[in-house]
Amino acid sequence: MNRRALLSTTAALSVTAIAGCTGTVRRELSDRVEMDVATMVFHPASEPWFADGLSASADATRHAALYTERPSDVSAVFTDEYPTDERTFDDKLRDTDYASHFLLVYEARMPRADAYQVAPTILYGDLDWTGWRTVTAPMARASRDPSELDLPPDTEEVIATTVVRYSAEATPRRVRLPVYDEETGTLRSELTVRAES
Repeated sequence: MNRRALLSTTAALSVTAIAGCTGTVRRELSDRVEMDVATMVFHPASEPWFADGLSASADATRHAALYTERPSDVSAVFTDEYPTDERTFDDKLRDTDYASHFLLVYEARMPRADAYQVAPTILYGDLDWTGWRTVTAPMARASRDPSELDLPPDTEEVIATTVVRYSAEATPRRVRLPVYDEETGTLRSELTVRAES
């Protein structure tokens, strides 16, 4: 094969490879992402539920985890404080169809007197693919009346835990979480979380 033919063949293969890669990127970015269901609960910060999550003794006030596949040991995700009669969160981790869904856990720790919840929102931002294997999932922060929380009266610090199941044809590696004030739309915080390995 002469040099000109070899260069021509190499260029053609490179263009084909780039076109295939671009098609994959375009497909990833155009796949729809939809929020299926969200569950939110308050519990005392002294009784953390997630082994790698927030607790009363930690400095962090926000934590998130992304699950794109079933954990090998679901029980290891939770602490001994996780109520055995709750079943809501561990069932979601265990029973989700990860071929078409992913789960997001968001925790926020605060004084009971300043209680708020964080939940998915359609008021601000767009739930969508925003980069290669990255989903932006907007959340809203809403104040709650401390007297309405179903907690022991001596609870001073609380953790608001939200678990959200999303459906998507592709699997994200990262989720960007902008958190807006529900009333004003002001961006309060932002967090990017990578898939748990």
